[in-house]
Amino acid sequence: MTQELLIGIVSISIAAFLIFIALPDKDRVSPRFLQFEASLVLYPPVVMVFFAVGVAELLVWYLRTPH
Repeated sequence: MTQELLIGIVSISIAAFLIFIALPDKDRVSPRFLQFEASLVLYPPVVMVFFAVGVAELLVWYLRTPH
């Protein structure tokens, strides 16, 4: 397993975990850490950065793999 593949899988896994913990509960109440105004500005870009890095690393891994 190359470094690009490992970083890509870990980054996308972190993004998925961050999305999962931000889901509202059964009563449609957001998690406590998302009830502050600053989190609405900071949290989505953090998730998108992990997702973008993961996709980019997987793309680099795929393009460098001999076919």
